Amino acid sequence: MGDFRPGEILGDRYEVIELLGAGGMANVYRAHDPHLGRDVAVKVLADRFAADPAFVERFRREASAAAQLNHPNIVQVFDRGETDHTYFIVMEYLSGPDLKMMIRDRGPLPPIEAIDNALQILGALAAAHRRDVIHRDIKPQNVMQARDGMLKVTDFGIARAGAGAEMTEAGSVIGTAQYLSPEQAHGGELTSASDCYSVGVVLYEMLTGQVPFDGERPVAIAMKHINEPPVPPRTYVPTIPQALEAVTLTALAKRPSERYRTAEEFSQALLEVRRTLSADAPGGATMVFPAVAVAASATTVMPAIAPPQDTEEIPQTPSPTPRPAQPPRRRGRSTGWIIGLIVLLGILAIGGIFAIGHFQGSSGVTVPSDIAGQTQSAAQTELTKLGLVVTVKQIASTDADKGLAVSTIPGAGTSIKNGGPITLNIGNGPAPLAVPNVIGLSQAAATTDLQNAGFVVVVTSGASSSVPQGTVFGQNPAAKTQLPPKQTVTITVSSGPAVPNVIGKSLASATQLLQAAGLQVGTVTNQSSATVHSGLVILQGTPAGSSVNAGASVDLVISTGPATTAVPNVVGLTSAVALANLQSAGFVGSQQTAFDPSAAGTVIAQNPAPGTSLAQGGVVQFTVSLGPQTPPPATTP
Repeated sequence: MGDFRPGEILGDRYEVIELLGAGGMANVYRAHDPHLGRDVAVKVLADRFAADPAFVERFRREASAAAQLNHPNIVQVFDRGETDHTYFIVMEYLSGPDLKMMIRDRGPLPPIEAIDNALQILGALAAAHRRDVIHRDIKPQNVMQARDGMLKVTDFGIARAGAGAEMTEAGSVIGTAQYLSPEQAHGGELTSASDCYSVGVVLYEMLTGQVPFDGERPVAIAMKHINEPPVPPRTYVPTIPQALEAVTLTALAKRPSERYRTAEEFSQALLEVRRTLSADAPGGATMVFPAVAVAASATTVMPAIAPPQDTEEIPQTPSPTPRPAQPPRRRGRSTGWIIGLIVLLGILAIGGIFAIGHFQGSSGVTVPSDIAGQTQSAAQTELTKLGLVVTVKQIASTDADKGLAVSTIPGAGTSIKNGGPITLNIGNGPAPLAVPNVIGLSQAAATTDLQNAGFVVVVTSGASSSVPQGTVFGQNPAAKTQLPPKQTVTITVSSGPAVPNVIGKSLASATQLLQAAGLQVGTVTNQSSATVHSGLVILQGTPAGSSVNAGASVDLVISTGPATTAVPNVVGLTSAVALANLQSAGFVGSQQTAFDPSAAGTVIAQNPAPGTSLAQGGVVQFTVSLGPQTPPPATTP
């Protein structure tokens, strides 16, 4: 895969220093640009893809799309080129670490830090979405930390640039399973809300140290994105603020219409939570927000965010400007009375707070843990008896959970005040899946794709002169059809061209028919035929309707007409012998008589003449003597 060693030069300019990483589509190297005296990252397309025009176009599109995106939180693209029959792009070099390593090394991040990181990612996506670029593969591995602590989003390699660009084959799933949106998992249309879902997964992972859905196989993880609600983050880290948990769960809504539809909308929700957390910080410190455009027309410069430290330095508040001296005022009983009133009101306020807290605490209820698995009526009754206001919501689920309670929002063990709202999620069975497009794939690849998508595959075969043998050229139902999981999809695999029937055709016509079917004429032999006219096909070596490989040869036998034989000489023979000789030679004898001086019963003439070539079965006429003619007797007068 595009392997280069340290010291090699790419594009007559970039000197390779080291291999940074290898992906499914490309290798990434750190290289030095001597022209500008800086290190850069060079992404080189894999050798096996360099010969594929579709992959080359996708690779070029990454460079074109990313180069147009100018934002502090997007990795900058400098150049692109071609070398040794492969292609590369040159990008800003970041030493890292990536966000995945930060989470792995430190575990759950503090809420404010997680919010700041998410705001930077959303800032990059907002800039991309305004240019109609959907990233499609947002994950912590694609978020790098620069030296100044700022995060930068990289790898727009599978982005959709422009409304008309459809470089990804319909139905195929692209991305990383743990961060896929539900619509991406089942091959649906992707929008900015799809990237927002992926950011929601990253935010969830920053807050809890784990992704909301995981499994051994990518298909199993994708099904969880489609069918299962996420475990509330506070289940793992109870100190997460409830408001931040609510924002995270909204971002992870299954339907795009129920989650944040734009990066700006998502950013606004996070900013509101962050303001609340900043106000609650010790000392009332003013926190520095990353710049995120919340309006399409706003142009904002994002300040650098310093890496998190154990001790945060809070800037000193400037001393207030001295006020002009005021004339002294009389102090008397009114001043004491006012001070007493303030103290009294303070005591009453504190008492009220304790009273309200005691009242709320005494009336709170805990969401029971036995709701999941109950029937809708039983679960609704139990929650209603606890004094909760229940809203029932149908969600996708497994077949086993259909009609049963799957979960609640807030989740089990959460404390809710008496009379508060709760959502009861009832299983509605598996969500329909989009049938992937397998036209043009091999039988094995098509079967694997369909099975991975959750369908049962039935294979049929059919002849095709235009589709290579073993390649799928038909599927039923068609691609993008919505079907429940485990339904049957039938694929038709090409068995190669079908041999046409050329018997009775001239050699020229037979050649034309075979070439139209992607075949060619093989060996041509001649053979006489008493039933087929000369020049026409008597036999074909491969029977009509047979399936063969494209370009196969078909042998032909051409008629030369009936076979001919020299007519034997039967003159002078007796009629019986002449007839026998003619029949033995394959002819039909036809006898007539005439008076002749020759002895009676002797053949005196034949037609055709002896030695004439005559087709088998032809008629040979011969004349037999009746002897001399006797004159009639004389008549007496």
